[in-house]
Amino acid sequence: MNSVKIAKERIDRALNPRTVAVVGDKKASGYMWLRSMSTFQGDVFSVQIDPNDVPGIEDMGIPNYSSLMDIPKPVDYVVIAVPRSVAGFVLKDCVSKEVAGVGMFTAGFAETGTPEGLEAQEAVTKMARDADLVLLGPNCMGLYNPAIGVRFSRDLPAGQGGPVAFVSQSGGHAVSFSAAAGANGICINKVVSFGNGVVLESTDYLEYFAQDDQTEFIGMYIEGVQDGRRFFELLREITPKKPVVIWKGGQTEEGKRATSSHTGSLAESMDTWDVLIRQCGAIRVDSLTEMTDVLKALVSLPRSTGDGVGLIGGTGGQSVSMSDAFAKSGLRVPMFSQDSLDKLGEFFRVIGASYLNPVDIGGMNRDMTETCMSILSSDPNVDVVAMQMSPSGFARDPEQIEGQIAALVSARDDTQKPVVSMLFSPDPYGDGDDLKKLDLMLQEARIPSYPTYERAALAIKKLVDYFRFHEGA
Repeated sequence: MNSVKIAKERIDRALNPRTVAVVGDKKASGYMWLRSMSTFQGDVFSVQIDPNDVPGIEDMGIPNYSSLMDIPKPVDYVVIAVPRSVAGFVLKDCVSKEVAGVGMFTAGFAETGTPEGLEAQEAVTKMARDADLVLLGPNCMGLYNPAIGVRFSRDLPAGQGGPVAFVSQSGGHAVSFSAAAGANGICINKVVSFGNGVVLESTDYLEYFAQDDQTEFIGMYIEGVQDGRRFFELLREITPKKPVVIWKGGQTEEGKRATSSHTGSLAESMDTWDVLIRQCGAIRVDSLTEMTDVLKALVSLPRSTGDGVGLIGGTGGQSVSMSDAFAKSGLRVPMFSQDSLDKLGEFFRVIGASYLNPVDIGGMNRDMTETCMSILSSDPNVDVVAMQMSPSGFARDPEQIEGQIAALVSARDDTQKPVVSMLFSPDPYGDGDDLKKLDLMLQEARIPSYPTYERAALAIKKLVDYFRFHEGA
């Protein structure tokens, strides 16, 4: 089943709606869809005929109608949250109402592998395609557009857009990524969860966001594609212009089996995907954590092809561990230039400690930290600067924390080199509040932070590899 071509203008209207209707939201689910739309900047309508559910909808001040056709305004986007047995009737009303887009939360279609599910999917597919309806799903979470307040979870931030688009075959991963992005200071343009993808699927959304001026970075969770050649050709064309980060689900035999029961996808060989991603210059990740880490690096850090990392902030043993982590990732931890060593030698003669990369800055005041960071970041052998920070500084010396952040910002602004922070705690659960406070301070300063050496190193390595592949593009 191949996807169809729908005009970009129609997709624009579906993904940037001015009016939204929710069909079938219920008290039993806490009115999850209508409450999620409480941040929407346009008009929200409800369609519900169950007398047990209507009073709660009216108490929220949301106009409720017994039919989509009764809504007195044009509707751009509809959430369908009804049983499969009536989903087709609601979709027919969407066509008659000339709705642009539908997020069909309803499941029980081809992913079940049953004749009834397959038949029901064929019916909604034909109806949507004949009407050029942008059908997200079935079996999906639909659309998250934070700039205008369209959400598929009431816990997600709204009111601000950004440069990142995320396309997901999984509704759960779409929600999780949206939450992780918000927590990590990654501003989202749109997240599209498309489930079974009967009208538009991964390749179509890749093409759409490639043409979208507001999108600078594209993340994708993919279980399978319908037209591998078209996907490959588009990916090869897009990646020199916009980084595309791909998380392929179904990498093992067990995972492939799970994808067929999840979205009805046929998962191709992971070896094939790995070659495709590398040849196109896209970025492969293997988890939600990696997806978030890499996009945070892409959004926050300048273009860099250098792999020499200057490390700062660890004690003796930590310096060894940092060096190992970055070297194992394929990055270098080089000796500093002789000029830098001479300057650091004079500096450390006063305070003691090691400075041969990594640099130990324990006990330094703000001025000392900034001086040390200036020497390190200006070194010609250093392409990237990574500093370890600890939340224990809040209790011991809050000014030291502020001084370290100021030094990071100065290094970034003065040299235009990538600068990151690694947050170390031997008790991350016990220090949870302080770690979050420190991370938020770094987000405000536009310095990406990572909770381990390994995660920082891997994100930087993938960023460097991407820019090296497309050097000169």
